[in-house]
Amino acid sequence: MRRNELLKPEKPSQQIADLVYRIHRLCPDHRNPHRFHEEKSEIAYDLSELARQVN
Repeated sequence: MRRNELLKPEKPSQQIADLVYRIHRLCPDHRNPHRFHEEKSEIAYDLSELARQVN
């Protein structure tokens, strides 16, 4: 789930699976070096939101 997407009520297990997929795909892009750090920050944000939801 990305911040700019509509929030869908998903199970935490599905949200975690999505984050794992995004982490596996994460790699530096030599054409757009800032994109790696942007995606990394978005994943960190989504993880913190997920942690807040499950508490």
